[in-house]
Amino acid sequence: MEQEHGYKHVLVALDINDDFQPLLQRAIGIARRHNAKLSVLHVDINLRDLYTEMVDIDVERVQHKVLADTKNKLDTILSGIDYPLERSMVMCGDLVEEVNQVIEAQNVDLLVCGHHQSFWNLLASAARQLMNTVSCDLLIIPFKAKK
Repeated sequence: MEQEHGYKHVLVALDINDDFQPLLQRAIGIARRHNAKLSVLHVDINLRDLYTEMVDIDVERVQHKVLADTKNKLDTILSGIDYPLERSMVMCGDLVEEVNQVIEAQNVDLLVCGHHQSFWNLLASAARQLMNTVSCDLLIIPFKAKK
């Protein structure tokens, strides 16, 4: 009988503005089953990509505040989970690039992420981009459509 593949490091990519609990619980269950490390990543948009120099705003200061607020929110969410965390990370930039960098740097062998099922997400899906670029196993959990 063939032995099941054992995961050593599970990374869950969360958008804390979505209903992330099903993703987080699925990742915890898999990590527990494999006695694997569990890490959590949230990627915010890089504000430098949104604002031009024509807008009078201190982008660096605003970005730092947004990241600090997001990190605090994520830490609060993760304080209630019942599995030890290897690390939680909040970054800004391109989701696919940041996820791939973390996968390589942290030796992740399973990425868990969510996917909204809608017409527009079929056209421009980060999940689709991840499928074509990640070097580890990928589990995509569909989010239920909001009514």
